[in-house]
Amino acid sequence: MFSFIIFLAIITTILAFIGFDMITHFSGLVNFIGAVALGVGVFLTFKPNKKKQISLDLDDSENSKLLQESYQKALEDYNYIKGSLKYIKDSELKMQLQEMQKVSSNILRYLQKHPEKISLARRFIDYYQDTVAGLIEKYVEIENTQLNTENVNDIKERTKSTLFGLSNAYTEQFEKLINDQLMDMDAELKVMENTIKADGFDVKKHDDYDKEVNSGFSYRRKNNMCNRPMKKMRWKLKNLPEKFFDSDEVLRKKLIAGGLGILFGGFGAHKFYLGKTFMGIFYLLFSWTGIPFIAGFIEGIRYLFMDKDDFYHKFLDNMNRG
Repeated sequence: MFSFIIFLAIITTILAFIGFDMITHFSGLVNFIGAVALGVGVFLTFKPNKKKQISLDLDDSENSKLLQESYQKALEDYNYIKGSLKYIKDSELKMQLQEMQKVSSNILRYLQKHPEKISLARRFIDYYQDTVAGLIEKYVEIENTQLNTENVNDIKERTKSTLFGLSNAYTEQFEKLINDQLMDMDAELKVMENTIKADGFDVKKHDDYDKEVNSGFSYRRKNNMCNRPMKKMRWKLKNLPEKFFDSDEVLRKKLIAGGLGILFGGFGAHKFYLGKTFMGIFYLLFSWTGIPFIAGFIEGIRYLFMDKDDFYHKFLDNMNRG
């Protein structure tokens, strides 16, 4: 497969050079550079993705190796489920799985930052994610049969119900992982509450505050200040602001995309590299105008100076989800 992709890139380069030479008035060197850029774009678009293991901040002990293996298994299951989404035709089930993937992604982010807690996530890694992957595989096989019998439809509905229950289990597992942090927050808030009371202030709501909340605010506080952060943490389990990427890999892709934008941006090489095939073709078709070269150069500079977090979330994360 890899040899075929190289062959395809070479053929594309040759044909593109001939085509540019026939329809453009550029010099042979410019046409050659454009043809090479297109060939590189084809190669980068169709090359197989290598599975790179994310190294965790662990020592070299045997237990640490087991934790690393467990995390890698969880990551592989996550990627398998993500890749299977495009084969799910049922929109309701697909939406449910996407929500589960958000929670799963945040669990993996959390474990990447706190690898010592991987052992507490054994049930999530060895059972829940593995079960979901297996169910999706069987569901796709059944769906591909295109049978519409009562038994098949019943199995499909039961699969959706089971996955809905597993979605709740994902959230519960995540809450168990961060339980010590919730307890720490609870303890700190109680100390703060007692300190405020000792200083003569009241931490509970007043009637005038309730009127203000009811009249203008978009949220309500039904319990005292101590309980609010606990509930807020539960509501935001799906949106923890933690990173889930290999920092060195993001930097490498950022530099490559920036370099391609500066050198071959007029031919859309950087767009092809980032998986934006349509925009790459658009740049290529209008390369004769010279405008894509200017736009590509500016975008290349922007990529180089872009923060790694921003670059990942704007380009790589969306590309991975797709």
